[in-house]
Amino acid sequence: MSTIAVKHRAADAGNVSHERRAREKEALREAILRAAGEVFLERGYDGLSMRQVAERIGYTATTIYLYFRNKDDLLFELLNGGYAELGRRLAAAAEAKRDPLQRLAAIGRAYIAFGLEHPSLYQVMFMRRADFLAARFKESQNDQVNPFNVLARAVADALQAGVLKPGDVMSYAMAMWAVVHGLVSLALITPEVEAGLIERMTQLTVSATLSGFQAAGDATARKRPRHGG
Repeated sequence: MSTIAVKHRAADAGNVSHERRAREKEALREAILRAAGEVFLERGYDGLSMRQVAERIGYTATTIYLYFRNKDDLLFELLNGGYAELGRRLAAAAEAKRDPLQRLAAIGRAYIAFGLEHPSLYQVMFMRRADFLAARFKESQNDQVNPFNVLARAVADALQAGVLKPGDVMSYAMAMWAVVHGLVSLALITPEVEAGLIERMTQLTVSATLSGFQAAGDATARKRPRHGG
């Protein structure tokens, strides 16, 4: 075999080995995140530690530190998945409705549903670590499935369609966010409230909020009974 052929084979073997190591590192990183999610859901923020995550996957804590600087670095990466999932849910809810007001209502209901389905995750995402939330939104300002961007686009569409009272996108979006966040927060700190009541609260809150924002002319047109085709 020629020297050139030997060098090519060695290079190919080196590339395969490098790719394999890269896959193994990524697989371990994903395993760490899955284990962190399990520990977090079981024990909450205060109960999460690098040592417990390491024990869950059969490694030492030193190994975890090769991938994440500290507990907050690990948790922030975990929460990124939560923000992305919420954004995808809101985007899907928005895409399912053509009517601008129905789109906003769907986004509100999807947000509330996410918070109620993931109480521990939601509390850290939006209630316990404001620095995580600020960092996430700073990093993903142009992300199409950034939860706030999804809401802001729906508000902009509704304003352009003339179905909301005149105003600016930011004020409307922040007000709507405050309303749905308030309902989720109340539900999470009063777990004894039964699911049926929460569902009625959701319907009433979303409906009343949009009714208050709705342009007068559009509201009248929507309430007026239709005759004929």
